[in-house]
Amino acid sequence: MIHRYVDPNRINVKTDCVEADELYLGEKVTPHRIIKGFELVEVSDSDLEPGIEVIGELNDCLGIRVLVSGVSDYATSALESLIPEVMNRIKGLEYDFRRENVEIRLSEDTLKKITLDCLGKMLYDAFRSIPSIEKVRVTLIADEDVFNSEIERARKIHAERDEKSRKIKDEDVNEFFGCVSCQYYVPNHVCVISPERPSPCGTSWFDAKVANELDIVQYYFKIEKGDVVDEKGGEYAGVNRAVEEKSEGNIKRVKLHSVLDKPLPTGLYSELIVFYIPEEDGFGIVDRKYRKRTPIGLTFDEMERLIVGQQVEGFVGISFAYLKSKKFLNGEEGWKRVVWVSPRVEEFLKQN
Repeated sequence: MIHRYVDPNRINVKTDCVEADELYLGEKVTPHRIIKGFELVEVSDSDLEPGIEVIGELNDCLGIRVLVSGVSDYATSALESLIPEVMNRIKGLEYDFRRENVEIRLSEDTLKKITLDCLGKMLYDAFRSIPSIEKVRVTLIADEDVFNSEIERARKIHAERDEKSRKIKDEDVNEFFGCVSCQYYVPNHVCVISPERPSPCGTSWFDAKVANELDIVQYYFKIEKGDVVDEKGGEYAGVNRAVEEKSEGNIKRVKLHSVLDKPLPTGLYSELIVFYIPEEDGFGIVDRKYRKRTPIGLTFDEMERLIVGQQVEGFVGISFAYLKSKKFLNGEEGWKRVVWVSPRVEEFLKQN
């Protein structure tokens, strides 16, 4: 079990304006109010004016945009992972998913007490406490018109970053990265992130590498991939050793690009689920927001409850970014065997 996301000795998450503590990590907020959101960190020049800016009043949306100076562009995606780490320390606030898919659940009591100035100060102090960052400007966007404009801009920037990260191949590197963040909720779960296999929640190999180097979150770790066991399916001796150790022996072998044969275990917050359709000897892909039943008679939520935290052959959680990988389901002939996708997946493929 991982005991902390952010080392409080290095990242300032203390505040007097709201009740926040490490003990609230993993808190499930119910009943709640759901606020849609997005997160975006960008690098600015040395002329950046530090401070906190609030646009609008908290209602149904909240965009979090952070400008920083003193670090390279490659660090921005990793720095975005600091946002949920800070937010999830607030009592009565549950921050789920990433990028443009953020959902913030607030208890009624917290909703009455919390202010955007308070949130801005927490985020500002957290980012400012990273030694390599020179200046910080936090902008919280609660105005719906500005939010709608900025979320589209954030989506474009994230797509460009994904394209950049896709140019690195699994064969080009000697180390992958593991992630155990879901062990707060699902003991013994471990994700494996390679250049051509992002995590199901959307974290790229590039993101994990930089986060590990900056040492701002405590759940990424290096994996020496070792000898190739199955090149097509994406199985490596070093990865198997790491997964067995981190899962406390519950999972002994994984194939990064397979669904039917030793697939990666599926954690929380998967953007998509790939599932096997026996009658077609093919695969379907469903996104989290699709509420209808799939061709196998199960909804996304029902599949997730069935497989989360486990290695279940015939099901695997993936991200939208993985759909563009040249090794997509390489162990099972890739797109040749995909026979059904939900409308949102189809739209993503058309636009990308």
